Amino acid sequence: MSNATGSSNQRLQRARDFTGDRLTMFREVFLRHGLPGAILALICLGIPGLQIVFAEGLEKGFARPQLYLVSLVLLFLALNAHAWLIDRRWDLPKLGWIVYLGALSFWEEWVFRLAVPTLLEGFGASVWVAATLSALAFGAAHYFTLRWKWQWCVAAFVGSLALSRQMELHEDLLLITAIHWVATYLNTPRPPGHPGKGVT
Repeated sequence: MSNATGSSNQRLQRARDFTGDRLTMFREVFLRHGLPGAILALICLGIPGLQIVFAEGLEKGFARPQLYLVSLVLLFLALNAHAWLIDRRWDLPKLGWIVYLGALSFWEEWVFRLAVPTLLEGFGASVWVAATLSALAFGAAHYFTLRWKWQWCVAAFVGSLALSRQMELHEDLLLITAIHWVATYLNTPRPPGHPGKGVT
């Protein structure tokens, strides 16, 4: 479910092919995946009717803001503690990477768990056909923008289906974002080009 590259670029990414070379800098990851995705998320927010879907996904957070805020802070601190533990050091790029992955998880969950499935259902697709098509788009996005190996794209597809199931059960965009954030971070705990020992 992760949406970025790691420091070694060997585990997730393919060798050079028609999609380009390996991504080794945060700027490359951001321009190829983060920025286009954020623009897509904003476009989805501009589609009539989807604003209501977006607001409904945030209702539980708005109903209990203190709980969600405390949970966010604790999760953020836990991820930063892990970032320190894996290399026995902590730096600003690690902090920025964690924040970036959180924002990335939020827009991806909005687009692929709510916006795209809702649009597909509007064209007559069943809930699970819509979820499956959206999961396919999610996996394909990782293949083309982040140049993931096909095995990891399949894993992203399966993870996407699992998150769709959780969204159906809980109807809570922030909860699903938190799950995605943790999974993404654990898959790629270091920013691209970070000098730590490659676990990615």
